[in-house]
Amino acid sequence: MSVPVVQHQIDPRRRDDRVVGVRQRTPAPNNRSAQAKPRRPRRNAAWQWFALGLLGCLLGILLWAVLLRMTITLTPPLGEARVVPLTDVEFPITAIGESDRMQIEAIRLESTITITETGEALTEVPMPDGRAKGTIMVINMLEQAVALPQGTEFIASGGGGEVRYMIDAPATIPPAVTTSTLTSRTTDYGQVEVTVTARSAGSASNVGENQITTLLLPGQGPISNDNGQIILRNAPITGGSETMRRIVSEVDEARLLGAALTKAYAQGVSDLNTQATQRMLQIDDTTIDPSPTQLGQPQIYGEPKLTPAVGTVLDPRNAQMQMTVQVTFRAYAIKADQTIQAQLQQVVPQRFQGGSTPICRVGELSAFKVSEWYPSTTAIVINGEIRCSPQMPIPASVINDLPKQLQGVSNAQATTLLEALKTKGIISGYTLPSRDQLPPLPQLITVRIGEAIVP
Repeated sequence: MSVPVVQHQIDPRRRDDRVVGVRQRTPAPNNRSAQAKPRRPRRNAAWQWFALGLLGCLLGILLWAVLLRMTITLTPPLGEARVVPLTDVEFPITAIGESDRMQIEAIRLESTITITETGEALTEVPMPDGRAKGTIMVINMLEQAVALPQGTEFIASGGGGEVRYMIDAPATIPPAVTTSTLTSRTTDYGQVEVTVTARSAGSASNVGENQITTLLLPGQGPISNDNGQIILRNAPITGGSETMRRIVSEVDEARLLGAALTKAYAQGVSDLNTQATQRMLQIDDTTIDPSPTQLGQPQIYGEPKLTPAVGTVLDPRNAQMQMTVQVTFRAYAIKADQTIQAQLQQVVPQRFQGGSTPICRVGELSAFKVSEWYPSTTAIVINGEIRCSPQMPIPASVINDLPKQLQGVSNAQATTLLEALKTKGIISGYTLPSRDQLPPLPQLITVRIGEAIVP
């Protein structure tokens, strides 16, 4: 059996290579050079530094672009709004935890409070006390006597009005007597002086000299002074006066009523809060009925009982009065932070915009305004309106050209340009980041369209 011969090409650089038979034997290492590892080829250091520099530049450019990039938000304009009034719309009140998202969750509480308030009458007024008295000379011009029976009155007219005086005792005026002689004729009138007292007390019954103008006999018409029948002459009639008296006045009544209602309100609210706390709820203060301002209306508290009545004269040493009122207070208890107002902000849009037949059409923005609301026995009644405003588009040319117009300008210049668009009605508003200078390249400015806001 023959063994094939393998021929090797001898590397001229290695003089020690030999071919022995079919196998080349590797001589055993006998020195350090034979044991050393072959060297690897060296990389190009210049290329490494170039790559690192290029990477750094790219990262720097990217960071620069990120830092300079800005977004401007434009708010579209709104068209003419449709206004849908909400008049006396009721939202049913249901128990806590049972709402269907279109009802108000609350519990109606009630408390009747009776308050008796005691105070002192402080009003002092001048009250008529003494009556004026005086004398009147009554002169009879008739030739027959004139009787002045009991009940005869004399009337004085002055700046304070008419004042009447009663005769103190009946009297008779003698007739006039005429005496004749050959050369003359003389008439002596009859006269009598009577004492009179004013019918009403007070200083208004005082009159000056000769202010009595009329005689009034019982069952007869008035007889005027100096009318050819009688002559009336009087000295000043005085003695009428006033004395300061303590009375129950309307001012005292109002003061005592105010104090009683204040106490009633405080006690009523305290009682309602206690009822709510027992249910682990809290009172919605806006539903307390009656409110402090409503307490001033008489129909709220009914007829107060005041003892003694207005006008009663009191002894200053014991001028006490007493007022009793009864008021029924009502309020709604709610969960914490779920006021009626807050719930209305949710249920009103849900009812009129979240249902199957919304009031505002597609493309219209809705805004709800509850101008007033008040609780009834079983519901919350609201008045207000819904505004449906169409959102108008911003021209594409404006959006596309804006980055070029704003590149590199100052913040003030950008504001001026955007305000001009707003004035023209192209936009209704904008959001511009607070930078002194806008990016130098339009590619770094992004224009975003926001959602319009219904005023």
